[in-house]
Amino acid sequence: MKSVIQTVLVNRPYIKQTLSALILIFFLASCAAPPRPTVSLNSSAHQLSLEQQKHWLIKGKLGFKSPEKKNKSANFRWQQTQQKYQINLTSIIGTSLLNMQGDENGVTLVASDETYQDSNPSHLIWRVTGWQIPVEKLRFWIKGQHQNNDQVLTSEQGWVSQLQPICNNCENWLINYDNYKLVDKIWLPHKVVLHNSLNNSQLLIRVNEWDLHE
Repeated sequence: MKSVIQTVLVNRPYIKQTLSALILIFFLASCAAPPRPTVSLNSSAHQLSLEQQKHWLIKGKLGFKSPEKKNKSANFRWQQTQQKYQINLTSIIGTSLLNMQGDENGVTLVASDETYQDSNPSHLIWRVTGWQIPVEKLRFWIKGQHQNNDQVLTSEQGWVSQLQPICNNCENWLINYDNYKLVDKIWLPHKVVLHNSLNNSQLLIRVNEWDLHE
C-alpha cells in the first residue's frame, strides 16, 4: 500500500502541491482566529449602555436557512432612530432586493417595484420574501440586549452569549452571540445566530460595521 501511494505522488507532483497549499490554508486560518478579549464587564451596567443606544446604523450580511427552501443570503443595511427604522437588503452583486421602513404605526415594504403595507413588519417580510426575521424584537436582540423575563447565559466577559426570549410570539427563538468588539466604548456582537424551533429555520447575521451616531 505504501509503494502504491508513493508511486501516485511521484507520478502526480501537483498532488503534493495541493496538499501543501491546503495545509497552509488551514494553518493560516487557525492563526487568523482572533483571541477572545480580556474583558470583565458589569453585566447590568453593560445592559444599561445597550438600552441607551436608540440611534444606530449597522451594515453586514444575512444568511437564511430553512428545511423547505434553499439557503439565501443578502447584504443588509439597518438604520434605527428611536422607533423608526429603515432596512435595505441587496444581493451580493448590489441589486436591490427590498426596502423597508416603518415605526410603531405600521410598515411599508418595496420589492420588485411593488409596494406592500402592514401593521406587522415580521409578517410582512415573511409574506413577501419567505424570510423569518423578527423585526420588532431584533432591534434589541441584535445588540445583545435582553428583557427582564428572558433566560440569559452570560459569558465570562460579562456580555450575553445566549438569549432565550420570554415574550408573546417570540418563545420559539434562541439567539447565540459571538465576536464582540468594542465600538465607541460599548461592546457589541458582530455575529448573531437566531434559531427558530417552530419551523427549524436559522438566521445568521454578520455585522461588518456598527455606527452609534446615526
